Amino acid sequence: MRAISVESRIEHVTVYARGARVRRVATVADGDAARARFVGLPVGLIDDSVRAEVVTGAAIAAQVRVSLEVPEAAAAADDEPADVVAARRRVGEADAELARLDAALGALTHAAIVGVDPTDDAPVAWADVVAARRALVDLRAARDLELRRAQIAARDEAAAARRALVVLAEREARATTDRAARAHEPRKVVELELVRGAAGDGASELRIAIEYRVAAARWAPSYVARLDGDAARVEIRAAVAQRTGEDWLGAALRLSTAEPEQFAPLPELAPQRIGRRQDAPRRGGFRAPPAGVESLFVDYDRGAGPAAPPAGGAAAPARGDADDLSITQPMATPKRAITAVVWDEESSRAKDAFHTPPYGTAMPSDGAVGGGRGGGGMPPPAPGAPPMAQSIARPAPSRSSPPRATAMSAPAAPGGAPHTVRRSGAPATPPSEDTVENVPTSTPGQLVPRLDYGSLRMSPAAALDRGRLVAAGASAHELATMVAVDGDVDRVIAMPLPAGCHAAWAHSYDYAFAADGRVDVPSDGGWHALAITAKPSTVKLRHVAVPREQADVFRMASIPNPHDAPLLPGPIDVYDRGTFLATSEVELTPPGAVVDIGLGVDPAVKIARNSEFHEETSGMLRGALKLMHSVAIDVDNRSPRAIDLEVRERVPVARDGDDAVEIAVGRAEPAWEAWAPDPDAPADTRMRGGKRWRVQVAAGARTTLRASYEVKLSSKLELVGGNRRES
Repeated sequence: MRAISVESRIEHVTVYARGARVRRVATVADGDAARARFVGLPVGLIDDSVRAEVVTGAAIAAQVRVSLEVPEAAAAADDEPADVVAARRRVGEADAELARLDAALGALTHAAIVGVDPTDDAPVAWADVVAARRALVDLRAARDLELRRAQIAARDEAAAARRALVVLAEREARATTDRAARAHEPRKVVELELVRGAAGDGASELRIAIEYRVAAARWAPSYVARLDGDAARVEIRAAVAQRTGEDWLGAALRLSTAEPEQFAPLPELAPQRIGRRQDAPRRGGFRAPPAGVESLFVDYDRGAGPAAPPAGGAAAPARGDADDLSITQPMATPKRAITAVVWDEESSRAKDAFHTPPYGTAMPSDGAVGGGRGGGGMPPPAPGAPPMAQSIARPAPSRSSPPRATAMSAPAAPGGAPHTVRRSGAPATPPSEDTVENVPTSTPGQLVPRLDYGSLRMSPAAALDRGRLVAAGASAHELATMVAVDGDVDRVIAMPLPAGCHAAWAHSYDYAFAADGRVDVPSDGGWHALAITAKPSTVKLRHVAVPREQADVFRMASIPNPHDAPLLPGPIDVYDRGTFLATSEVELTPPGAVVDIGLGVDPAVKIARNSEFHEETSGMLRGALKLMHSVAIDVDNRSPRAIDLEVRERVPVARDGDDAVEIAVGRAEPAWEAWAPDPDAPADTRMRGGKRWRVQVAAGARTTLRASYEVKLSSKLELVGGNRRES
């Protein structure tokens, strides 16, 4: 069955709040091979998430297998990029040149100017000697100056080379992780077994697609609103980060609010019969469920053991005293040895050399297995050997006699590693963590399985750890790869979000935002701002002021959500005719709902609030007191546009059940209306007595809003805080 490696490309990617699903497609000629191999996939690929299909062609994907392999040396990439290698070579050359100049300066400094004349010639004239020494000193000074200038230049060159190397190394560290695997780096491979259909003629092409999930990816929404008069355009943007080991180049991107994995129990359907009513079938008597794992395999042990004992259930005689380990066991109480060993590469290679014979056969009497006072005992362990692993022989539960635990140990291997004792013909499986007793955790080469439920396997009935879920064996290289992948996932999840972005939203319903075009997202672990989609809408600008609290007028924009998708919580940048106005927040907004965006203070609209207060007595005996309050609010619109202004005010409210105080609201010009805060607004107690004006102020116009109210109470009473309620 010939297999070929296919070249695949990423068709589209669905990014979740944590993780992503990637779809790759490849084209192969029908009839070229019976197996197609997608090579060079990232090591962060989740094996049990792989799905395969034949999109076009007369074939089906019958079997999918995921493996981890290291590329051949010829196909592997270099250890470092060419620019980094060139930068290191430059640093080495600069250091060598600097060392040469330092040595030359040292030799010149220690060289003597005046030497001893070894000849017997008559001395020359003193003037010639002085002239020669001056010329030598000048030559030495010139050479020293030249070497020092070259040394300064060499130091500058070495510093520049080191800075360039640091920049390239940091750029390489921050660059994408999508590159050809090096000689020591593994990659995932997905292999498909293709089964041709009867209509296939071997001439057409097969278009194959695979999908798989990766964990080191996330996204957060953001928005842009572009205002132009009464028209608006709402753009959905997103910040996407991924460090999956592959670049998403030219991929159709979808951003999903759903969870990639979620537990959902299957519904229980009630049986429905069509026909005549029949009596319910008679069921047998009650049968108690087995107690313990061992009782589940009693029938298996009975079928795999020796012939049945004679009538009466008498057991075969056992050698040794009553405390010795029985070699031949009665069929009703078979014994099973569970040996706890250190599972490392040394013991796993030697595990098939030692095993126990089937039940019911005589065991060797050379002292390898024994116990108590009758057996020959166990030989001492080899010098320097690790602690012996303990095993326990447990008889199956029996009604005639209670279970009794008998100790049994296995001899040590010649190399010092304990033997793995198992049944004859039973497959060698790694012992689970639950069976390990008295084993040091710092044993070299010990493989600790991860808590990965997708990698758990049920041990067969003939295995020592039958009835248990054990982790599938993994090599040290695979475990190191898993640790590296987990590090990338933790790095992406722990990365802080961009300013104002949120990564959590209400899962009232799920939706996927599809990008209008294809995008590129490199696998560098950084945030990338992407434009997803945009739709036109309308905008209604209004102004809101609360002069009682602050003498500012705030501008608000109400924009209906034009998208068929909800707007998730996130920041929104607002532009007015190309000019940036402000950055605000968007709450969760369903499709068609209105988004209120705060645009900040409008400096072109001024507002001022003035109040008046006086007291009057009333009643026949002057026993009542009236507290008269009047409010005047002046609004000046200095902008070139007419504005719709909402002015919020508040009047006092009497306490429920208090008849001593009466509030009478006077006339308001223009008329106002009752107002209550949004029920979803954060507040411990809801405010009462709210009023508001809704007026339109023309461009460059001024207007005044007036209102008054009275507080009536007995002249013997006084309001807490003073009778004057307005400042």
